[in-house]
Amino acid sequence: MYCTICGSELEKKSIEKEGEIPFCKKCNKLYFPTVDIAMISILTNSKNQICLINQNKLSKFKVLIAGYIKPGESLEDCVEREIKEEVGLDITHCNYLNSHHYEKSNVLMVGYHAVTEQYEFQIDETEVDNAAWYNLDDAIGRIREGSIAYLLVKQYIENSETSE
Repeated sequence: MYCTICGSELEKKSIEKEGEIPFCKKCNKLYFPTVDIAMISILTNSKNQICLINQNKLSKFKVLIAGYIKPGESLEDCVEREIKEEVGLDITHCNYLNSHHYEKSNVLMVGYHAVTEQYEFQIDETEVDNAAWYNLDDAIGRIREGSIAYLLVKQYIENSETSE
């Protein structure tokens, strides 16, 4: 690894409670590990149905709406933007659920629950193949088991059952 400022090769510097961290002696700069940040959202309507989408015509599994955060954007703004971009719906509000690290691409997926009062999709066909509303009991079986989307929907269903 090399310093992004001066190009010098980084050394390892032992930092208490942090371990060995890449360090540039010349710039006196530590390089802590970084991850990309994206949001993933359960979108529901007033009938408590979940929006699931397909982004790959070859996949039999459905997914949730997700997307990378842009510089200067809040996660909540990202939720609103991605839902509007992918399925053409406006949301009334969104709430944080939890986060999961997606190791395959080193992304922190921040989970939200968003609510809309609209039902008719206006799909961006460059990003989404199709979208549909599913009842809670039907939605979980359409998502790849063990995926972050599966974990979020399972959590949402369990929380919905306990709040009834």
